[in-house]
Amino acid sequence: MTRVRPSGKPRALAALVAIAVSAALLAVAGPTQAAPRTAGADAAQPAAGSSATGGVRAGRLAPLSPGATGVSAGSSGTLASTSVTGTVGSITVTCTLTPSTPFVYYGGPYGGGEEGLASVQCTYPVYAIQVEVALFRYGTQVTYNTKTAYSTVLGTVDTEYPRYTGEYKTGADAFITWNYGGPTTFIPLTFSNSVYL
Repeated sequence: MTRVRPSGKPRALAALVAIAVSAALLAVAGPTQAAPRTAGADAAQPAAGSSATGGVRAGRLAPLSPGATGVSAGSSGTLASTSVTGTVGSITVTCTLTPSTPFVYYGGPYGGGEEGLASVQCTYPVYAIQVEVALFRYGTQVTYNTKTAYSTVLGTVDTEYPRYTGEYKTGADAFITWNYGGPTTFIPLTFSNSVYL
């Protein structure tokens, strides 16, 4: 049997379609992203055994909200982090979410641009770590990504945005599922310091 290998044109077209769809979804979701999170149908109190101050969204993903102000442009202030504590069996586990300061990268899907990273580090393996990350340009969310890791102590995710000069900060939140079928704890939105790129 002869295999046909597609040329670069279908891949380029697929990339353009993906960018157009992402831009359309971002434009439609924009008003929702600007509203701060409130306790209600989308946010519940933390699960028993956790010390989180955010809410749990039962299996739902939602874009991050810019609901907080970061450090001023050009600042190299201290990176923020947020921790929660839960139990796996009889072991007390602490998981810490840390968003990175955005930086310029070269190559990748846009040929270069701004990138933001976020990670959750736990002191003992948990069932699942879901990390959501977004880049904010002048306080407005411009990109978003999420990733889930299972049976791990570390969850990471990155997001990229085409190169446009401006003030950026990384925002992230996370969900920790302590053990299979057990409670999930929400780590609330945490921002890195701002930087002018």
